[in-house]
Amino acid sequence: MNKACNLAQRIIVLLLFTGIWTSASAQDFDWAPDFPVGATIPVLEAPDQNGEVQTLDSLTGDKGILLVFSRSFDWCPFCKAQLDGLTTAASDFDGTGFSIVTITYDPVETLKLVEEDLDIGFTMLHDEAIKHVNAFNILNTGNEPGSFAYGVPQPGVMLVSADGEILAKFAEENFRVRPDWLDVVAAARNL
Repeated sequence: MNKACNLAQRIIVLLLFTGIWTSASAQDFDWAPDFPVGATIPVLEAPDQNGEVQTLDSLTGDKGILLVFSRSFDWCPFCKAQLDGLTTAASDFDGTGFSIVTITYDPVETLKLVEEDLDIGFTMLHDEAIKHVNAFNILNTGNEPGSFAYGVPQPGVMLVSADGEILAKFAEENFRVRPDWLDVVAAARNL
């Protein structure tokens, strides 16, 4: 019995240590390191799914925007799942004062199809010539120029004030893992 208890205790300690280590390593990831919380975003001007050029001023809610950088809503299954989750969570952002805005390198035509297929009720921006990915220094360097995936960002989410100040950032080192919308909503409500 004692040996079984000791083994169980060791397993629990190992699991706790692993959980703490994983959590700490995720927190150590600094997405968009050139733009920490408190910095001002470098640029936001891009065509939306209707081809109309949008800016921070035209997009902002009372408190600002929820800016979601995604790889592609056309071919990336992780981005599609994230978008589906955001669509479901969109009503949770009502009353936070933040407008929802996504940005990908997907062409305007693709964004329009995605909007219609999923009944999207928020703005989707096309990052022309990956201007924003480069300005924020979040280019996924795992794709060579000429590759269909060249120009995708390391995905992440920012809460940005109406005057462009980064209020919070959410990202994971592994592009397959995305921030939990409940955490983002909670942060938006507390700002």
